[in-house]
Amino acid sequence: MGKPKIRMTPAFFHILLSLVRGQRHGYAILGEIADRTRGRIKLGPSSLYWSLGRLEQAQLIEETAAPADELESHDERRRYYRLTESGRAVLRSEIEVLADILSHAEAQQIVEPAQ
Repeated sequence: MGKPKIRMTPAFFHILLSLVRGQRHGYAILGEIADRTRGRIKLGPSSLYWSLGRLEQAQLIEETAAPADELESHDERRRYYRLTESGRAVLRSEIEVLADILSHAEAQQIVEPAQ
């Protein structure tokens, strides 16, 4: 049985992007998404954990143990996640698609070229 196919949604994309620099727990993922998108993408806890479950089923992320530097203050309910190699590859591919879209939008003068 292979990996389930998954359609990339904005929530999935932002969750994967939040895990690029290492493992995080759910609340940290929510905070990073809110900061990066300046509040444009808002996930509630149920949406986040449903999304994390789908990404884990698709083997794009995996649950990990709490990092050593957080063991003393670790809340047992907290779950940590990290990108898998497949997750990095899918994220890289999605970024390439978005770069192509942005390039087209700039060529059509829909948006100003990035500086």
